[in-house]
Amino acid sequence: MVLAVGGPVPLAHAGSLTGKLELPAVLDRPPVSTKGFLDRVENPLTPVKPLSLGPAMLVVLEGDEKPAAGGIQVAWELAGDSFSRAIIGALVGAEVVIKNTSRTARSLAAAEDPKLIPGGPINPTGPKSFRVATANTYTIGDSDAPHLKGKLVVVNTAFIAHVDETGKFDLSDVPAGSYKLRVYLFHPATGKDGWIDRPDEPVTIPAKGKAEVTAKIPTGYPIAAKAK
Repeated sequence: MVLAVGGPVPLAHAGSLTGKLELPAVLDRPPVSTKGFLDRVENPLTPVKPLSLGPAMLVVLEGDEKPAAGGIQVAWELAGDSFSRAIIGALVGAEVVIKNTSRTARSLAAAEDPKLIPGGPINPTGPKSFRVATANTYTIGDSDAPHLKGKLVVVNTAFIAHVDETGKFDLSDVPAGSYKLRVYLFHPATGKDGWIDRPDEPVTIPAKGKAEVTAKIPTGYPIAAKAK
């Protein structure tokens, strides 16, 4: 699934990519942050569903060409006290539109650039749009709601896919050629925020038909050091 909508018309010499991330064992349960009257115990009747970090990941397919962002719009829904997706990606120059579907007005800002999002609240049912001129990552939040956090990953490609709980993802209408596959993880509860530290996966997209790839995520979900 490509996050950008309203983009280029599908190409005659384009294929698709079906992939799966091999997700390692679930991270250890974080320690109790606030002590209550009783010690934490496991549910003796029904096992707690294991945590999957798949939905907290983005798969990015990067090639040599830098596509133009004209006409591309990325929609991001603010539902209640959280974003519908905690992480979303956009091509450099694309229009990012945040729509507030909750009943509460929110004043959003990017921690890395307070001027990125136009000032003023986003009222219920109201949108707020902006563009990002360079590749970067931004943590979007509301100072009045510390729990409300979202990650915007801006890259030089329109081929960005969400990952499901099992690690599967899909991309369509990808021009034929050679690419490298990168994975971004944003999961504040486990302290994970950044590109997964692993070799970029080489991927070849055929002129027609489908390519398949399986990419292994290292144990512990290591985050690559940021370039200085």
